[in-house]
Amino acid sequence: MARKSILVESGGGMPVAPLVDVVLLLLIFFMLVSRYLPPSLTVTLPEAVAGQIVDQPAVVISITSDGGLQVDENTVQWGVLAQHLAGQEPGTQVRIKADKAVDYDYVVKALDAAAQAGLTRIALETKPGG
Repeated sequence: MARKSILVESGGGMPVAPLVDVVLLLLIFFMLVSRYLPPSLTVTLPEAVAGQIVDQPAVVISITSDGGLQVDENTVQWGVLAQHLAGQEPGTQVRIKADKAVDYDYVVKALDAAAQAGLTRIALETKPGG
């Protein structure tokens, strides 16, 4: 008895499902890793014993000791800070992350810009101290 075999030729294409799986895994990996990367602006926070850790979404205003300004890791000029914050929802929390050597005038400017934008939930970031 002779056996007959049927040879089915494929289109020669690459299987897409494993490629999609790999891309999705890489996407998840980079999303998780990027959350733990250090911020691009170096700010030495003051210490506070009574500080509380609050992990909720917020707009972060970072101020360096020389007056450099970033909002959510995007460099912004002081003159347009209020307009930049104006697009936020009214209940959004604003975290001011000011270097411990920064002039108090810069912190007041950030507070004033947040108030002009209608944002009233404001927190000052510190590092745990003791």
